[in-house]
Amino acid sequence: MSGEMEVIHERTELKLVQGKTWDLFTDGASCAEGACAGLVLTTPSGEEHTYALRFNFDVTNNEVEYEALLVGVNIAHKIHVTKLRAYTDSQLVANQFNGSFEAHELSMQKYLKLLQELTARFENFELAQVPRS
Repeated sequence: MSGEMEVIHERTELKLVQGKTWDLFTDGASCAEGACAGLVLTTPSGEEHTYALRFNFDVTNNEVEYEALLVGVNIAHKIHVTKLRAYTDSQLVANQFNGSFEAHELSMQKYLKLLQELTARFENFELAQVPRS
């Protein structure tokens, strides 16, 4: 019974912040041992939801950056976020999405197209690059 109350409370809370901008921070890395990514989805009130991803398939650094962003965008959409501001440390991903860079490789073209399709579902979506620390 208490589990049902928690779900109802979460849904009520989500309705209160709909229409406000949420933030999404993503980062990914690939190496010989595998690929991982992390993302943080932050509510307008500052509550953070952190996710860690591990990929069981070969991906490049750029692909894992796209994968992390796509997962975050999907999570935001599933919980009915309508306005999302996303940040990535990938200059390539941010600039391909914003039109400053062309996607030459077929894999990058596919990732870009998918990201464009998914972000079109939002009332407002922005993507910016943050410098690596």
